[in-house]
Amino acid sequence: MKLSAHCDCYADNSYFLFNKKNQIISFRIHSTEKLGYFLDKNPVIGEPFVEFISQKYVKSFSDLVAECFEGKSFNIENRLKVQDKEDVLMQVVLTPVFTGPDQEFVACTIIDSNRKTNQMKLLDEYSHLASHDLRAPITNILSLSSMLNYPEMDSLDTSKIRELLTDINFQAEKLDDIIKMLNRLINKGEATKEFAGEATVIDSKHIMLVDDDSLTNKLHHMIITKHNKNKRVVQFDRPLLALNYLKENHPDLILLDLNMPEMDGWAFLRALEERNIKIDVVIISSTIDPAERSRAQSFKSVKDFLTKPLTYDKIKHLVDN
Repeated sequence: MKLSAHCDCYADNSYFLFNKKNQIISFRIHSTEKLGYFLDKNPVIGEPFVEFISQKYVKSFSDLVAECFEGKSFNIENRLKVQDKEDVLMQVVLTPVFTGPDQEFVACTIIDSNRKTNQMKLLDEYSHLASHDLRAPITNILSLSSMLNYPEMDSLDTSKIRELLTDINFQAEKLDDIIKMLNRLINKGEATKEFAGEATVIDSKHIMLVDDDSLTNKLHHMIITKHNKNKRVVQFDRPLLALNYLKENHPDLILLDLNMPEMDGWAFLRALEERNIKIDVVIISSTIDPAERSRAQSFKSVKDFLTKPLTYDKIKHLVDN
């Protein structure tokens, strides 16, 4: 095993590995921005740590390393005052590493505690939203939908059923807003890019739906054909069957889901490229992850990225002449 493997669990931080002569034999610097307050210069393999660690820390650091070679370990957190800037919170972990007789080393890991603290705050906030705000509309939807099974429902007129469905829809919209909020929270600083697709698809008379959810396919089929009776719409809940269909058929447009168990949307897009099948594709997905939208733009066949639920207004420019 490589000695650096002992520090791989700290891959998102900086680490140094010293031998008995206090010489550095391995290191990784994750970020020099805040580590600069701890180091006087960049380290070099083979030189003693006293050459690059800030002089005001050399004495105490040397004493701790010496104790580590005797089998002790240390976890020290220190707040550094920086003029005109936010205090830097650094955590230094010193651990003895014994790989064999006469093979003794000390691993020093520098952890950015500010980043760690911010991550914990983010997780706490995310957990609160998920366990409290998210649960409320879900339980309301479950309660409202369960009413559809009551025997009394048979005697309700259309207006009462519409009222019930309106209540369910309102709770679903609240749920959707909370999920979007959670996504924004976890993707702070990463803006959702507008899809840089090509021009509107023209004269899409033959449309293929590929989604493992058969209910989604039926709803999309209904939306498309309700106002476009001249459209030929074929639907597949198994991507492999859709690929077989493409051997002898050439639809004008494919509406493709991403999250499918047998073959996900990304694998389906790669299969189109490998088979040199040139058909315009529009992603229809429930995801609101900005990274997924950016990834979709790497496929030439993908012309747009729409977020579920699909509405007639969303697809009018895709299926109309």
